[in-house]
Amino acid sequence: MSCCGRLRLQNFFLLILLIFFVVLFLLFKRPFSNVFRRSEKCLVYSPAFPSEGGPGCSQRCETREGKSTRRYGAAFRNKFHSWPSELIENMELAASILKQFGQPQRLDTEGGRDLHVTFDYYCCYTEEEALKIGKFLTDYSWKAHEIWFDRIECAIHGYGDAVSLVLMADKKSQQELTRWALKNERDLEITTGVRKHIPHTRLQDFHMTLGTVNQSNFPVQSAVEEINKVIPPGTWHNTPVTLNRPICDRYDKLIKHNS
Repeated sequence: MSCCGRLRLQNFFLLILLIFFVVLFLLFKRPFSNVFRRSEKCLVYSPAFPSEGGPGCSQRCETREGKSTRRYGAAFRNKFHSWPSELIENMELAASILKQFGQPQRLDTEGGRDLHVTFDYYCCYTEEEALKIGKFLTDYSWKAHEIWFDRIECAIHGYGDAVSLVLMADKKSQQELTRWALKNERDLEITTGVRKHIPHTRLQDFHMTLGTVNQSNFPVQSAVEEINKVIPPGTWHNTPVTLNRPICDRYDKLIKHNS
């Protein structure tokens, strides 16, 4: 075979090899891009995960000594406390940003819901125990605390698709509120003999829920980043949020029912 013939044959094989690699690249381009693409799913698990007993309660509430048990909670609610207007406006702005990325499952700024900060969860108590807890909280000497909110984060509470987007209190506020909650828990046990099943140190940090999304079809990370970009951390409100006396709806109903 002549020199020119060998060159043509080599070029032909090189062309075939090039086509082969191009085809391989096109076939595997999408799977590889999916591997290296940033995940849009939430990566943060609530300390109470899995919340099988309802929000904030990791244990499933079951019958104890023949008596049914359930979860109770005490929360600070905006409609009773008149929080800073700029905070409410920024929560509504954050909700509108969230809707630009898809349809949220729920927004706490809409549908007749009110923004709230849960003070503590009381997981799986009998009605008799709940009455003691409710009376204790009603009679407790509450001291006002001023707190600040910092940034939006996501949180996975239980098995399934739902993810919460929450506005977290800043570090100093977290420390002060945790001390407050733990003192309240100690006072509860001393006063009533009812022990807190799950201390606040094992529950989610203090926060205000913006809403819930289904992360299988919602770009959670992009939405969180955009909200924190438009409303930078530490700029959610110019005056502090005052928390004084939490509202205990279930306890109030229980006390009225048994009065």
